[in-house]
Amino acid sequence: MRRLTVRLVSLGPDRLARPGADGVTPAGRVRPVLQHLADVAADLEGRGRRPVPELADRALPDQLVVLTSDLLTAAPAADEGSVADVHARLVALRHSL
Repeated sequence: MRRLTVRLVSLGPDRLARPGADGVTPAGRVRPVLQHLADVAADLEGRGRRPVPELADRALPDQLVVLTSDLLTAAPAADEGSVADVHARLVALRHSL
């Protein structure tokens, strides 16, 4: 998660908003993963799912840190499949940036 956060910070707001060859911005790649983190944490804690607020692109690293922290707090209730899925999504996101 740290490497991903550092990568997001290093991109800066301009690059986060710049579409790639496929037309998707890096921020557009990050937001669905953030929502997935929030959904998994909510499910593990028995809370209702809520949409993650869409803040400015420069806030994405902070949102990643907060949502990952929430998920790690709920992680003792997680099954191996959920943990593996979240890990795979974070790794894939880092590679896509």
